[in-house]
Amino acid sequence: MDFPDENMIIPTVPGLSWRSLQQNDVCAITELATACLETDGGLPLGATDTYIQEHYLPALPGTSIGAFEGNGRLVACGAVQPTNTPDDYRTTIVGQVHPTYRKRGIGTSLLEWSITEAGKLLSTSPPDRPHVVLVATESLSTGAVDLFERHGFKQLFAEDVMRRNLNTPLPDAPVRPDIRFATWTPALASEFFAVYQASFRERPGFPNWSQDEWVDWLGTEDDDFRPELSLLAYQGDVPVGFVVCAEGWIVQVGVLPEWRKRGIGLTLMIEVLKRFRAASGDHVLLDVNVNNPSAARLYERLGFERVGRRARYARVLA
Repeated sequence: MDFPDENMIIPTVPGLSWRSLQQNDVCAITELATACLETDGGLPLGATDTYIQEHYLPALPGTSIGAFEGNGRLVACGAVQPTNTPDDYRTTIVGQVHPTYRKRGIGTSLLEWSITEAGKLLSTSPPDRPHVVLVATESLSTGAVDLFERHGFKQLFAEDVMRRNLNTPLPDAPVRPDIRFATWTPALASEFFAVYQASFRERPGFPNWSQDEWVDWLGTEDDDFRPELSLLAYQGDVPVGFVVCAEGWIVQVGVLPEWRKRGIGLTLMIEVLKRFRAASGDHVLLDVNVNNPSAARLYERLGFERVGRRARYARVLA
């Protein structure tokens, strides 16, 4: 075995060897994430090379581990890395076990190893802010929920990932003819941001970003951002709702509180789905917080189906 903590008990599984993850393991980790996604559902982003590179291959040595078959196939892995916030000293854990290797104690040992390594990283942090271990998963399974809770983690948030086949007809739903749309431009960023803030300010976990931070989070300079599909909805001269989109993805949708239940969200969604279809897409994804059932009902009415769940769990160490 070649892994960071020689005192950690790793399950004895015939044919598996353990070692730290390396840069040339990106494809193997992606293949493992894809297998988990096919079984558990969830966010496809979690099975991309970019996501894997950022979350499973941190720069610090001794903060990742993987289990490999004799032929080199990766069947389980975990990683930890510092992700401090202004409110706490934080270390984030990611990990996954191939569906065919579950219920053998591997997931439990990976999580316990990760908690131990996270504690080591946090042990050097000052005591002026809480020390928090976060578990991030883009493909939440029932077994994972039980595992996290047994180890003292509490759910911070969860989002259902929903998918719509764009080859099926849109519902025959009434839309507001008095709503006009403007597509994203840098000149309209402040108007988009104002509607975003007003729409989401009261939601749990609102990050209170500045305009620059929000625009950076949207990735408006990235190749997959779709300005022609990102819309600001006006009633007269008043912006009342917005939607921002990336390639195959509805990133955010919001409506001013005083304009809700007036068909604005429905009108926005039907317009953006029409534009996705015109752009020759075959499907589109979005995620919706599990504590926002009214939005979920709207998406279901529009033909979206739940395909998985992503979540974050946290445990305070000190």
